Amino acid sequence: MPRIRPLASEIRPEIMSTDWRICRSIFILALAVGGGPSAAQSSAAAEAAGLKPASPIVESDIEAGTAGTAPGDTSTAATSDRSVGEMQPVQYATPADATPPGGGAGQGANPAAAQPAAKKKPPPQPWKLLYFDNDFSYKQDPNHTPLWGENLKDIPLDDRDPFDFLPPGTRISTGGELRFREMDEGNRLRPGPPGRGDYQLWRWRHYVDLKVGESFRVYAEMIDASMDNNPLPTTGIDVNRWDVQNLFFDWRVAEWGDRPIWFRCGRQELSYGSQRLVSPLDWANTRRNFEGLKLFTKGDDWDFDLWFTRPVNTATPGDGPLPVFENHFDSPNMNHTFSGAWFTYKAVKEQTVDLYWLWDRDTQFLAQNYTGGDRHTLATRWLRNFPVASADAPARTWHGEVEGGYQCGNDFGKRVSAGFVVAGAGHTWNKVPWQPSFWIYDDYASGTSNLAGGTSNTFTQQYGLVHAYLGQIDNIARQNINDINGKFTVKPVKELSFQTQYHWFDLANTGDVLYTITGAPFGKPHTGRHVGDELDLVATYTVNPNFNVQMGYFWFWYGAVVENNSPRPTAEQLYLQTTLSY
Repeated sequence: MPRIRPLASEIRPEIMSTDWRICRSIFILALAVGGGPSAAQSSAAAEAAGLKPASPIVESDIEAGTAGTAPGDTSTAATSDRSVGEMQPVQYATPADATPPGGGAGQGANPAAAQPAAKKKPPPQPWKLLYFDNDFSYKQDPNHTPLWGENLKDIPLDDRDPFDFLPPGTRISTGGELRFREMDEGNRLRPGPPGRGDYQLWRWRHYVDLKVGESFRVYAEMIDASMDNNPLPTTGIDVNRWDVQNLFFDWRVAEWGDRPIWFRCGRQELSYGSQRLVSPLDWANTRRNFEGLKLFTKGDDWDFDLWFTRPVNTATPGDGPLPVFENHFDSPNMNHTFSGAWFTYKAVKEQTVDLYWLWDRDTQFLAQNYTGGDRHTLATRWLRNFPVASADAPARTWHGEVEGGYQCGNDFGKRVSAGFVVAGAGHTWNKVPWQPSFWIYDDYASGTSNLAGGTSNTFTQQYGLVHAYLGQIDNIARQNINDINGKFTVKPVKELSFQTQYHWFDLANTGDVLYTITGAPFGKPHTGRHVGDELDLVATYTVNPNFNVQMGYFWFWYGAVVENNSPRPTAEQLYLQTTLSY
C-alpha cells in the first residue's frame, strides 16, 4: 500500500448601484471589436473533436473521451465527469509537426526540403462547467488557434519583479462569462397562479485564480445575476446581485504514492457524475454554491472526494428569504449541512463507475409534505460505450447507463425509506451524415402511499440538475415521479446541433402528491396518475469556444393530476440565449 507522505507548506459593503448598461456595452464591444479569432480560425476551432459549447448546454464529455453525461446530449447537463479543479503543472512536449529550430528558409536549410507551415490546431473547450477547472494548457502548443482572452491565463509571476521571490510555477489567471437570455413563458408550475411572462436574464461572472508553485492556490469568483421586465413572482434562482460565488484556497497536504492529496477550504461549487443529485445548476441565472471543507485527489484510474459543507444562496430551496439575499451578501445556512464521499473508477476504457454517499441534514421545517430532515443516500452509477469497430474508426456506438440509490434517515419524525433508479440505452451512428444519436430512458423516483403514516417513501432530489433530465420547461422534481423519455440528436455541421426530447410523466405513487422543480408539494393525493407529457426542442450554434447561441422551445400538455388540482392551459416556453466566455 502506498504511504501517505505529508508535504511541507510553501510558500459587504453597501450594494453597488452600477447600471447593467455598462456590462451590456462590454458585451457588445467584445463581439464587435475584440471578438477573438478570424472567421477562418473560428471555423477551424469548431472542427475540433469533442468541441463543447461554453453555455450550460454542451456536448457530452463521453464523446470527447471522458465520462460525463449521456453521449450525444445537448441538454443543459453541462458535465465534466468530475469537478475537483486541482492544480496541474504546465508541461508540454514539442509537437511532432512543429518546425525544428534552424529549419526555416534563410537559416541554412535546404529549400527543397523545407516543410510547409504547420496548420494551426483548434483548441479544445478550455472553459469548463466549474471555472476553477478551466484548462488553458493548449497555449503551449505553438500551432494552436488563439482564443480571445487566453493572454490573461496562466501568466507567470515568479520571473517578474517584484514577484520573483515566489516559488517556480507561480501563475495567475483571470477571465469570466457574460450571458444573456430572453425568456417568454406561460402556464408553468411555478409560485403563484398560472401566468405569462416575457423577461430578460443577465449574468456576469468574473474570476481571479492565483496558483503559488505547485502546492497552494487561491481562487475568487464574483457573480451578478439580474432580471428585467419580469411580471411573474421572482424565484430563488433568478437574482443574486454583486456577490461572491467562489472564494477558497487549495493546499497540497500529502501524497498517496504518486498522486497529490488536496485540501480545500471556503465557498465553492460542487458537481459530480451525471449531476442528477449534485450540480451547480448552471441553467439557473444564479448558480448553487456551498461553504465548507473538502479533501480530494484525482488520478488517471480513480478519483475520490470527501466534503462537509453548508448551502449558501437561494438556489437551494429553504435558503433566503429572497428579498433579503438578492441584494445582500450571501451567508451559509447554519440550519443545513451537506456532506458526502464520491469515488469514481475510470481505469476501464469507455466505462465509468461512480460509488457515492450523500448526507443532507436540514433542521428547518419548511412546510407540510415538503421532504427534508436527516437523510443519507447510498448510490452508484455505471456508464459504458460499446463501439462497433470498422476499418479506421467506430462506425456506430451503443451506449448504456444505469444510476440508482437508496435513501434512509429521519424526516422530522418519519422514518425514511426511499430510492431512485435511472436506466437508459442509446445508439450513435458515427459515420452517417449528421451523426444521429438516439436514447431511451426510464427515470423513477419513489413516492409515499400514505402521507399521514409514520414512514416517508418519497425520495428527495438533493441538489441535482433536474432541468436536463426531467423536462427543460422545469415543472417536475425528481420526487414521486416516473418519466419515460426518448431523445434524438443530430449535427448537420460540427458547429450546429439539434436535439428533441419527449417525456411521458406519471406519479410513482398516487397516494403521494406531485412535486414541482423546487421540491414544493403540488395538489392533493389520489387525484390522478398522469401528470402530463412534454416536448423539448433545442438548437445550439457554437461559433467557437468563446461564443455560442442557443434557442429552445418547450411544450407541456397537462394530465389529470394538474387538471384536478389547478387547471391551466398548455405550458409553453421559448428562450434565446447568448454566452460569451473570456
